[in-house]
Amino acid sequence: MVLSRLSKQDTPVGTDDCDRGDTNPKKVDANFVDFCSLSMTQIHTMADGTDEDRQQPCRAIDTVTKDEVLKVQPMTFWEELLTVMFLAFVVPNGVFTIPPLVFLIGKFVVGSVSKTFLVFGLMLVPLAILPQPYKPATLQSWMAVQVCRYFSFRFIYEEQPPPVPASDSKIEYHPRIMVAPPHGVFPYGNILSMIVFPSIFGQTFRGLASSAALRPPVFKQVLRSIGVIDASRNVARKALERNESLGISTGGVAEVFETNEDDECVLLKERVGLIKLAIRTGADIVPCYVFGNTKLLGCWAGEGIPKGRYLLERISRKLGFALILVYGRFLLPVPWRKPVLGVMGKGIPTHQIQCEDPTAEQIETIQTILLEEMEALFDRYKHLYGWEDKKLIIK
Repeated sequence: MVLSRLSKQDTPVGTDDCDRGDTNPKKVDANFVDFCSLSMTQIHTMADGTDEDRQQPCRAIDTVTKDEVLKVQPMTFWEELLTVMFLAFVVPNGVFTIPPLVFLIGKFVVGSVSKTFLVFGLMLVPLAILPQPYKPATLQSWMAVQVCRYFSFRFIYEEQPPPVPASDSKIEYHPRIMVAPPHGVFPYGNILSMIVFPSIFGQTFRGLASSAALRPPVFKQVLRSIGVIDASRNVARKALERNESLGISTGGVAEVFETNEDDECVLLKERVGLIKLAIRTGADIVPCYVFGNTKLLGCWAGEGIPKGRYLLERISRKLGFALILVYGRFLLPVPWRKPVLGVMGKGIPTHQIQCEDPTAEQIETIQTILLEEMEALFDRYKHLYGWEDKKLIIK
């Protein structure tokens, strides 16, 4: 049996520490970081400093209240305005807002819509062609921090990731694949987690996104600069073999169409590709959850039209992005200011069964643990987000 190769020592929290289906899951040790309240100086000190520096703002989870988690972080008028403009015209909503803006400029300022679009298109050509390097320092930039404050982002972790060894080190190390649903209309929570990771843990991870998301100019520059890479199997595997950990919202485009459900709904049961990838590389799989990500933007996904959702979902999968109508603040595709809570559980080891061709039994064993851990993680912390009555539905 594969399960016998996963020793008791390596069994992740929740397999024994939580009773499945228990409405009162047993508590586990965890740390809470009120990241959105930290100053720029604190954030840079933590990112560039020692483990001691990074531990200073951490608190035990049993001292945290729901009111603290749901508190909207204050921002000045100008901080909020600039952040709204960034979210509206850059990532991800620039694809919705920039074309109408260019049209209005061409119509009422320039006097020629066609010439305005032509000039704008020519300006984008270099951005579309030139590669965009990864710049880790972007994660501690002023705008990155303001985005965390806009979403009042806070973070809980149950386990400190092991330090990444030097490239020439012979220390055994297993990179991590952090599985962080739900996708929502856009995986803001995953971007927020990438931003806070260097300050909380002193290391980074690479986010995975579809190639379609990494093609558009400006979109590409922002995502590539903070470390987002193509979600293709070869690219992801090479990153893990370089000891780079990965983060992914597994539901992708299909999960966007689950955003309007009353309960939280994630697509994970058929996502066995990430489990195969983990076993082939010996990476740990880490269950994570982003509370609030589905509430940042509303969407119309074909509801009210016979087979409307089915047709839009099929077209969206072929295109690589969701073909839906999005709305938020001011009825524009600007996300609402709602707190987001990221939670990271303990890793599920796969190195004991590392092989190139995992069996169906091995895949099923890891998948069963992941699904159980994901549900347990949600149940452990949903009360802090005021979701005592919500359920996590895993499809």
